[in-house]
Amino acid sequence: MRRLLSTLLLAATVALGAAAAKAEDAPATIRFGDVGFGFGTPFGVGLQAIADAKGFVVDEFKGTPTKVEFTYFTGTGPAINEALSNGQLDFASYGAVPNIIGKANGLDTVILASYGGTTIFGAARPDLDIKSIADLKGKKVAIQKATIIHWGLITALKNAGLSEKDITIVDLKNADQLAAIAAKSVDAVFGADFLLPLEDKGVAKIFYKSSDAGASGDGFGAFLVTDKFRKAYPQATQKVVTGFVKAAQWLADDKNRDEAFKIWSRAGSPIEVIAKSNAGSSLGQKYNPRLDAFFRSRYQSGIAFDREQKLIRRDVDLDAWVDRTYVDNAVKSLKLETLWPDRSATGALQN
Repeated sequence: MRRLLSTLLLAATVALGAAAAKAEDAPATIRFGDVGFGFGTPFGVGLQAIADAKGFVVDEFKGTPTKVEFTYFTGTGPAINEALSNGQLDFASYGAVPNIIGKANGLDTVILASYGGTTIFGAARPDLDIKSIADLKGKKVAIQKATIIHWGLITALKNAGLSEKDITIVDLKNADQLAAIAAKSVDAVFGADFLLPLEDKGVAKIFYKSSDAGASGDGFGAFLVTDKFRKAYPQATQKVVTGFVKAAQWLADDKNRDEAFKIWSRAGSPIEVIAKSNAGSSLGQKYNPRLDAFFRSRYQSGIAFDREQKLIRRDVDLDAWVDRTYVDNAVKSLKLETLWPDRSATGALQN
């Protein structure tokens, strides 16, 4: 009897060990979405574009049958939300304002990492005396609503002691903003570095750069996964995040700065414009992937903004939405804690 019991226990132990050791089935294809810019074939201007161009994610799946696909959406946030809703993406990297809208409307996304910062610019007609945010009072300002740029404008107004009621907002897409400022039908525009060439052409003058206000002035967003994929493929999810963090590590090395600008120029902006946009910025800190207290405080401001603008009807539970396990595992395994220590809610480094 004892011998039979021992045999059964041994068999059970072997079976459990074999089950534990068995790796999950590899996904056939992993589909990534990002905000795309440029003409022809769009490309990205952030961490995911670096991970794509340098093969950091693909390398994590060497020796497996898994294929990796990257799509860059010219329709920006709403198009990515739609693709996620239709089951066409597994991972996505885009701005906080639209991905908060998506989450509030029921998308089963989970935040895995920060996608870094977006430098926001203000450009004004050269014939107007607009030198600061305060000078926008009573003026017409073009932006694309429901974007992180929209958040940036409203935040800058509040910091200058103004409110949305002090200006007239004209909701225009990027290309239409350029036409509007050139035709003098608006007084100023808020956008990304696509506005910088306007100054060289004499069409507008740059009077605001968000990074001048510190890290809290820049736009922000996240790298997300569908909860369905995360639950089905936890090991693959970790590999993806590790590749994403390796892209941030590569970007943090100053010797790669010029190559990064060259990669991002695939989106259509000249290298000189990209370099000017990032002048004075540490790319390692700008594209810090950690989900620390600073990241969370910024996302809380994004949720509050979406509520104020009536872009969402219900709050988003940030605690339930954020899963920092994967990025922390990657940072620890790559020994990057010194490069990216946790920050407080104000952005101060933690001891």
